[in-house]
Amino acid sequence: MDSRSWLLLEPDPPQLRLPDDLRARDPLGGRDCGWVAQMRPFVRHYAAPGARVFDPFCGFATTLLAAALEGRRGCGLEIDPARAQLARERLQRHGIDAPVAVGSLPDAPAPLPFDLCLTNVPYFGCRWPDPAGAPGADAGQLYLERDYEAYLRRLRDIFHAVRAALPDGGYCIAMAENLTLGGRALPLAWDLARILGALFVTREERLLCYARDPRALAPGDASTDRSHEYALVFQKQRERICLDSTGDELQALREAGFAFELHGSYPRWLADPDARAPADADLLLPDDQAEFDRLLWWLHERRYELTLWGEPVHPPLRLPRLREHWYLRAQRRDRLGRLVRLDLSLADQAAR
Repeated sequence: MDSRSWLLLEPDPPQLRLPDDLRARDPLGGRDCGWVAQMRPFVRHYAAPGARVFDPFCGFATTLLAAALEGRRGCGLEIDPARAQLARERLQRHGIDAPVAVGSLPDAPAPLPFDLCLTNVPYFGCRWPDPAGAPGADAGQLYLERDYEAYLRRLRDIFHAVRAALPDGGYCIAMAENLTLGGRALPLAWDLARILGALFVTREERLLCYARDPRALAPGDASTDRSHEYALVFQKQRERICLDSTGDELQALREAGFAFELHGSYPRWLADPDARAPADADLLLPDDQAEFDRLLWWLHERRYELTLWGEPVHPPLRLPRLREHWYLRAQRRDRLGRLVRLDLSLADQAAR
């Protein structure tokens, strides 16, 4: 992989494509099967030889096949048992022994250890056949999610579990494209980038381009052939805050009359500036709904981004919901890239 921000992909040769007999057994006819050529450059660049590559949306084991071809070890989770079996058969025909477990994060544990998470997310609005048999037979199938916000929350939960299992310094790379549903553009790739950006450090994106014959458009027709998608590159790493800016903000909080205690790595650094620089400032707050709401409005007016485990929130916020999530994150970045990140918790929770 070189420094270009785009890759022009060539279709897989016949021997690497999903075999026709396996495709015929799939409810969608395998039309959502990705290309091995799409995954191989990322396996080669972001995973060392012999490293383990994990795909939480394994599908037809395309990522696992790419990993094996590049001398890496693949492993995957697939929520649909029939697809998991197709994936195993596909790998067996290539002489590849790579585990494909049935399940989905966060309910099923991620296979440990792994060094790289590389996946193509299931697309919202895909017409997966309605489940047959007992109710709940397809519980958790993202293709069946009817509400876009619920779909995004599910993605957030899944990648939160990926983050917990990924080692420090490891990469999480997810591929997605923006969609058009019912004549409306749906910014799936950008919404996914926002979710991942709350869990990991944003590194880059690559534009994956597919050669397709163009067609003429009538004047004013905004449609395209969607011959590209995004490879969103993130890394699990402690992102350092700007200590000077954080100190200024804490002083501004005190001057505004807010009561809080500092907790964790930030006060340790204050006591010993030679210690490891903190990635955030943990604030313990009194159990006071009115004061908490006043604080959130104060942060909101200062253009802080407020999130609960990556999910955007707006004031007011009830304290029971804060307790459910343990902390609320408030962060902002100025035009010089300086980051202030405050994690807000209740003092009575920290005492437990």
